[in-house]
Amino acid sequence: MKSLCLNFALKSLSSRAKQYRSLFAVCAVGVCVMLSVLMVTDGMLASMTEKMRQYYGGDFMVLGSMDNVLESYGDIVLALKEILPKGTEISYRYKKDDGDKSLFFEGVSVKQRSLQGVDFSLEKPLFDKFTFVEGGIEVREAHDAVLISLPVAEKLGVHIGDSVVLLLETPMGYKNTVDLVVTGIFQDSSVFGMYTSYLDYKALKRGMGIEEVEERVGFPLNVIDKICVYYPNGSPSRQEARRVHSELQKRFNMFPLNYGKSGWQSYDIPEGSVVYALIPLEANVSDLQKLSKALRAIVAMIVVMLVLIISVGISSTFRVIILKRAVESGTFRALGMTPAGLMLLYFTEILLLLVSGTATGFAASLIIVKIASGYNLSFVSGFDLFLTGGHLAPRLVGGEALGLLAVIFVTTLGSVLFTLRKLVHISPVGALATVT
Repeated sequence: MKSLCLNFALKSLSSRAKQYRSLFAVCAVGVCVMLSVLMVTDGMLASMTEKMRQYYGGDFMVLGSMDNVLESYGDIVLALKEILPKGTEISYRYKKDDGDKSLFFEGVSVKQRSLQGVDFSLEKPLFDKFTFVEGGIEVREAHDAVLISLPVAEKLGVHIGDSVVLLLETPMGYKNTVDLVVTGIFQDSSVFGMYTSYLDYKALKRGMGIEEVEERVGFPLNVIDKICVYYPNGSPSRQEARRVHSELQKRFNMFPLNYGKSGWQSYDIPEGSVVYALIPLEANVSDLQKLSKALRAIVAMIVVMLVLIISVGISSTFRVIILKRAVESGTFRALGMTPAGLMLLYFTEILLLLVSGTATGFAASLIIVKIASGYNLSFVSGFDLFLTGGHLAPRLVGGEALGLLAVIFVTTLGSVLFTLRKLVHISPVGALATVT
């Protein structure tokens, strides 16, 4: 019976190709637009998240409440090594965002918004995600390596191997200079990357006038600004953040976990107390999170509209086509076909239409996003935040796509089922009466 229905459905679609052309087009175009929008949007948000992880050093930060807390950071590091999943990277950073800071090369200078002092040997998995146009990370014995963005490199006219001079202001208000060697130039003209340089923490320490002191568990106590935790295989969930915070809370005095950094900055710490804070990545970029939510909301509206257009368009048009086939239905009933058999026949027909339209739309969406990702869009001011290497990097989230396609199938087939309920029970006489 099933093979008979399939054969008849294929012949019916072939013989009525002109009638079903519009239904096929609605399905194919709708699925194509929906999947293209989803893939591009998910890729843009993933690129933005990766840039945030690069700038902030990972997925979590551990901060301390007092300067003398630096003496206990070794204990925090050891605790994190026990708590975190295997393969999680732990590093440290010391940044300088305040005061004047500029890079000089042959009489040309470019101001920097942020200087990130890092240990490149500890952050290799994170820097592997950078899009380098020249060079890359390098652990130099002189501890004078620096990574700069492509826009800054072009303004200075430098390439890898060139020596630049960093001019910065010390905590005491003096001006100081540091000789650096450009080992890598990365492509990033976004707010996170354009005027941010990553240099060896010892070079930044020299520029800041900080003296060498003892190190514990590989972490120099006097230059730690924050402990960074990076999950190489993907951003951790909020549940994972709660778990890590809960484990740390058993050993240390912890600030309550929240997703707004302002709460920690305004926290009134009791005198003489030492308090630590686990700051998730999203707490550092609340404004961008709002942008992300707004973008997802717009995409959700587009997707809902497309789902409605596909399901309503196909079901209403199919209803008209089926009602014109009342005589055919009556003939099948006269030949002994049951209402259930007739329902299966028409159901197979519309299912084949949906499957073929969906497959065509999916293939077309892959072609469209492939073409779109081939264009370098880094020239668009501010848009590089959503790009990877200057290009769109569409992502296909299988579960999300399958869920939406399932909604289309269920709503469309449900509408068709409602339309067919009366038609499949039509008698041969009733079918003739409908014609006359």
